[in-house]
Amino acid sequence: MPDWMLPQAILCDRDGTLIEDEHFLHHPEQIRWIPGVLEKLREWKQQGIQIFVITNQSGVARGYFGTEAVEAVHAQLQQDVEQHGGEIAQFYYCPHHPQGSISGYNDPCNCRKPAPGMFLAVLEEHHLQPNRCWVVGDRLRDLEPGIELGMKAFLVETGYGLQAKQELKGKSYRELVTVISSLAYLFDLDRRGDGVRGRRGEELVT
Repeated sequence: MPDWMLPQAILCDRDGTLIEDEHFLHHPEQIRWIPGVLEKLREWKQQGIQIFVITNQSGVARGYFGTEAVEAVHAQLQQDVEQHGGEIAQFYYCPHHPQGSISGYNDPCNCRKPAPGMFLAVLEEHHLQPNRCWVVGDRLRDLEPGIELGMKAFLVETGYGLQAKQELKGKSYRELVTVISSLAYLFDLDRRGDGVRGRRGEELVT
């Protein structure tokens, strides 16, 4: 892909997109990387693309684990990525949930996806242009804030992606979403070398 087509940054969901979705993952030993993702992150660093992880972590609000557990998982993820030659620029996570049991984390917030708070923070803190950013996730709520801001959106079929793919059919923005089998295949070009391998709706993007 020509340099002028590359995004400034890719805003990635975590569970089901970078790593296998574990129910309320809270310990580094639970991490299982989706095949090919670490290698892809290395390629993106070499291409000068910044990677940001944006994730809802309502287990904090529910009292299942504390913020230190989230940060320990993120430290391990960063270590894994760096050992493979990649880099995650920054992790953003929302510890809130309106039905949470922990005081201070069960109030309404503007950061829990599909609210745009974490996306706006990335753009402001890193001086990014939304129309030059891509957003990737396995749920529609992962993509919706980015779509609203003008980002290019990719739905992966890993994690909850197959379920989200069915839900996408009823959404007004479905034509703005490209479906790919995995994050590991983002940027793979078709045999003619002029398109991202994926499906917008059900069609190959060329």
